[in-house]
Amino acid sequence: MNDTELDQLLKDCGAAVRLPASFQRDVWSRVAASELTGWKARMDQFMERVLGFLALPSVAIATCAAMVMVGAWFGMTSQPSQASAEIAYIQSVSPFAQSHR
Repeated sequence: MNDTELDQLLKDCGAAVRLPASFQRDVWSRVAASELTGWKARMDQFMERVLGFLALPSVAIATCAAMVMVGAWFGMTSQPSQASAEIAYIQSVSPFAQSHR
């Protein structure tokens, strides 16, 4: 059976259903409205957009590079000096170095 015969057979045995003229438009407007209602749906859409943007190769590489640079900067600036670390240790164990208030 070729396609034209099958198409004709399907047309002949199908039930005639009359739908309102605005049926398809109403269905799609309900789908769109259901997707946009609520705070959670909006947050999901926002996160989907942000994560979709971050998944782009160039953006992902730039984000990783920026995070490595920020981590390196925090690592270099947050290390206490050797002298201040020694003084902090001595103050923590010496009963004479503690202040009495």
